[in-house]
Amino acid sequence: MAERKKRPMPHPDDFMIVTVSLEFRAKPNPKSSDPPPFDTTAAIEYALSAAEAAEYLEKVVSAIRDRRLYGFMAQHAAEAHVGAGEWIKETAEETNAEAGAPQEREE
Repeated sequence: MAERKKRPMPHPDDFMIVTVSLEFRAKPNPKSSDPPPFDTTAAIEYALSAAEAAEYLEKVVSAIRDRRLYGFMAQHAAEAHVGAGEWIKETAEETNAEAGAPQEREE
């Protein structure tokens, strides 16, 4: 006779949520004549289950150690736009056509 598999007992960690918040705090230098724009969102926040959080936190810690936290944040924001379908692939022909198209003037 086959043994019935018992459900695993819940663990207190199964009821935990880990929230990670990254915030970029900078502003353009008013003394600069042409400061570059910021290419990322100002802040991102994620609420993960304890099981999901470990891998994500390892990525964040690695980015901090390698001094690439801003790049990590920008990459994560870009992946979110692609995943949500807000950004789609553009062909080289479309890019070239847009670059060669006459620009509209704002008056």
